[in-house]
Amino acid sequence: MDWLHFLSKANDVLMAGVAATAFALALYLFFYNRQSRVSSTFGGLLACVIVVYLFDLLPPGDTVPAQTGMLLRLQWLGIAFTPPFYIEFVRAIRLSVMEDRFPGWVRWGSFLLSSVVALLALCTDVVVYGGAPVPGVVSTGAQHLQPGPLFYPFAFAFVGVALWGLQETLVARRRCYTHAARRRMAYLLVSFVAPAMGVFPYLLLIGWPTRLPGILFWLLLIVGNVAVAAMLVLMAYSVAFIGALTPDRVIKHRMVRFLLRGPLTASLALVMFGVGLTLEPALGLRQYTLSLIVCAGTVIVMQLGVELAKPLIDLALYREGREEVARVQDLSQRLLTTADLRQFLENVLAAVCEILHSNGGFLATLDNGELHWNVRCNWSLSPEDIAQIPLAEVACAQKQDRFTFWDGYWVLVIYDKSGDELLGLIGLQSPEARLPLSVEQEGLLDDLLVQASAALEDRRLQQVVFGAFSPLLSELTDIHRRGSILRYAGAALGGFTLTQSPELPQWVHDALAHYWGGPRLTENPLLDLEVVKQTAADYDGNVVKGLRVVLADAIERLRPDGERKLTAPEWLLYNILEMKFLRGHKVREVATRLAVSESDLYRKQRVAIENLAEIIVLMEEEAHGGQSVSPVALHNGHHQQSSVL
Repeated sequence: MDWLHFLSKANDVLMAGVAATAFALALYLFFYNRQSRVSSTFGGLLACVIVVYLFDLLPPGDTVPAQTGMLLRLQWLGIAFTPPFYIEFVRAIRLSVMEDRFPGWVRWGSFLLSSVVALLALCTDVVVYGGAPVPGVVSTGAQHLQPGPLFYPFAFAFVGVALWGLQETLVARRRCYTHAARRRMAYLLVSFVAPAMGVFPYLLLIGWPTRLPGILFWLLLIVGNVAVAAMLVLMAYSVAFIGALTPDRVIKHRMVRFLLRGPLTASLALVMFGVGLTLEPALGLRQYTLSLIVCAGTVIVMQLGVELAKPLIDLALYREGREEVARVQDLSQRLLTTADLRQFLENVLAAVCEILHSNGGFLATLDNGELHWNVRCNWSLSPEDIAQIPLAEVACAQKQDRFTFWDGYWVLVIYDKSGDELLGLIGLQSPEARLPLSVEQEGLLDDLLVQASAALEDRRLQQVVFGAFSPLLSELTDIHRRGSILRYAGAALGGFTLTQSPELPQWVHDALAHYWGGPRLTENPLLDLEVVKQTAADYDGNVVKGLRVVLADAIERLRPDGERKLTAPEWLLYNILEMKFLRGHKVREVATRLAVSESDLYRKQRVAIENLAEIIVLMEEEAHGGQSVSPVALHNGHHQQSSVL
């Protein structure tokens, strides 16, 4: 076997795996923790690693033609910008634990210098030039550029930035107050040099001694790539906790499953693809036959393996809270959702129709004294007709056995377990069965009614539990946010207010939706705002009325100057809030009067509520005597209103 060729191909597979791992980690941090400055700057470092590894894989052949030389020069787009991203990354870490006094001109100066270095490396020979194959490994295609006069100053600055970053990260670790934060900062210290190891062109600095065998060269590269991949994962794991608002157990579980399903699966698939390519000639198979099969099989087996290993993963990750998490997971799988209930009731209705030989029917549930259509089959009545069925007439209609005959229909009444409370009705269209029913039919019908009654009762109880639990969600979110603040810094919590919550626009919408009364107003977190409490003092301490007045005042602040116009763009946001929520007009009526479509009305309404939330933030600051209590930045402010309209 040609070991040089084998090791070079193995290294290519590992390089592709490192690039795939860096790409996957960047995607993970973008979608799950992009609000964190540490994560966003670490994403810049990962981008540099991806660029370097990608262009290192592309050069073909054993020599350095013009195309290969240009691809090697393009690596410097990642190499040159690694130091400034390191600087930004370290600054973000410092900001998470202490005040940052780093001069701003150094930041912009570093990016400017990196741009100059990248441009010189691409277009001139003062940083790198020419190219040479690695001694002893010519046949495998290993090549590198030659160092120019400016390469050594850049290398000195590169190493200096990395060492400075290590020192600053060590200082930041000392400022952490919790054991978990210090442990994760230690992980970050251990893996801090991973991006630098992955992108720095060592061969330009030291070359490769001709007296050493080429096999050692590839072995060192393979070990180095494995180390870089492992440290990148460890580094991303540490970064994922900084600035995250979700509990640690959620971050651990989500990231471990992502790593197993993403980077690990991709890396193993690449390895198996390379094994397949190696074995195909020996087995006399066509190229890409075995390799593609084992690659696809690896992906499928890994997905199944991760799913089967879920109990073991949970056992390893959750530890202290394992029993509680198991109960929550079991509850989530047993919840009776609206879709689950509808599907179950459809089966019940179909079984009743089959027992009584009916061509169709409906099943309606009673909620707040009104009938609501749930399921129907081959039934001519509309949901509106079902809602208008007079329950009093049905109760007094002629009965035989368990059936009520009303307006030509057979009606079955569903009661709760006690038999006192009405839960719903089953209506049947022209059944062919004859009364009295047989003993077998009676037994089957009893079982179905008991099952329907149990499902409706459980669903009602579940809704009561959800109603009691919903007010806790905002408080739990605040607790997680406070935990994130204190995890890496010792700042007091006094500056944390409701107006910092990303759910503020949703709370404003809920309060407006129940403006004239309802649980979303009476149980709204906005009742704890200082401006609401001060306003409530003028209404005998009635905070609900105080919140209603604050909302109305905020809407009035959104009102433009001048005479009111229904169709003028500058009046649109105010008109939507005033007409729909304060006056209570229907959506269709508001859309008609404002000359917009209903879909456009909902889009403008969202913008209006976000503007209204920003006004409430300002009102809260005024209630605190003008002192800023909210650094929150909403998605759309007043400066965006004209562009949206």
